[in-house]
Amino acid sequence: MKFFSVPLLAVFLLLASGCQLKWVRLDGDSVDQARLEEAKQACRVERKLAALERAREERDDNLARSSTNEAKMLLKDDFDAVERQVYLEIDTCMHKQGYMR
Repeated sequence: MKFFSVPLLAVFLLLASGCQLKWVRLDGDSVDQARLEEAKQACRVERKLAALERAREERDDNLARSSTNEAKMLLKDDFDAVERQVYLEIDTCMHKQGYMR
């Protein structure tokens, strides 16, 4: 049986519960859930977060197989860069749609 790390489990529960990212309107208006969902679909937020979760799982598997601390640090650094890029893409697209976190 494969054991999951605590951070991985926390992220999975966060995604599963639908609490993902809290969005507010740039102009301060109240958030219309239908329009927010349209913006999230246009920006492919769910798809990007799911891909990030798969990348996290792959990183965890690679970390378990890594034999040196240097290799582990490189894997972590690479993943951190990917994670920042994904969130930057999401934030940029959602900003164009009129939302921010």
